[in-house]
Amino acid sequence: MKIELSGRTALVTASTAGIGRAIAQGLASAGARVILNGRSTDSVERARRHLLATVPGADVLGVAADLSDAAGVETLLAGLPKVDILSTTPASSAHRTSSRPMTRPGSATGIPT
Repeated sequence: MKIELSGRTALVTASTAGIGRAIAQGLASAGARVILNGRSTDSVERARRHLLATVPGADVLGVAADLSDAAGVETLLAGLPKVDILSTTPASSAHRTSSRPMTRPGSATGIPT
C-alpha cells in the first residue's frame, strides 16, 4: 500500500530515536513535511540528519523542547506551522521526576485498564 502525504505537515513528538523516529521516517517517506521533536538540540539535529540521509529530499524541521513542562510546550507551539498530522510518542520514562507510579483514573495500578 502506498500512502501519499505530499502537502501535509506532521509533528512527531519524542522522535529522536526508537519508534518516534521510525514514525517520522515513514511519514517523510510518504511525502509529508516532518517536524521532529526531542529534549535537546543535539538529539534533534542528529535525528534530522539521520532522516535526511535515510529519506533523500525529505522536508524535515526540528524543534528542541521538553514537553513535560509548560515552557517546553510553549517553545514547541511558538514555532509550528499548520500541522495536519500529530503523532505523540511518549518519551523514555527515565526522565520522569516523580517516583509515584502513573495511573489511569479508576485504576489502582499503573497498568492501563
